[in-house]
Amino acid sequence: MPTFGVRRDPASADFFDGTARGELLLVRARATGQVLDPKTDTGGDPDAYERFPAAGHGTVVSWSVVHGRGPNGEPNRTVVGIVELDEGPWWWTELQADPDADLMGAAVQVEFVKSGTGERDETVPIFATQ
Repeated sequence: MPTFGVRRDPASADFFDGTARGELLLVRARATGQVLDPKTDTGGDPDAYERFPAAGHGTVVSWSVVHGRGPNGEPNRTVVGIVELDEGPWWWTELQADPDADLMGAAVQVEFVKSGTGERDETVPIFATQ
């Protein structure tokens, strides 16, 4: 679970509108069909680019375990990693997975969680092992 609230700005508004609906939006170049990272600057040109929902599945490419402390000081381990989405782009994310597991090549699926407790905190995508 994210440990801090994430807030939108004008550049991320479309993306967070999608996550609020349970969609991980990617960007596709209309001329080439190339699928691009959601952070791609489309320049507001709907003729050149389109946003579309990803299938929400991918494969773990790399991961690490971050050691920390929870709110009450208890030890906490968070799994973070890189997922190659079925559509091609790589996504840096939190992984809901056993921190002791070998995750190389593991199949994962997107889940959406509220990033904080504030009214303006956005819903964000994370991935869980299947």
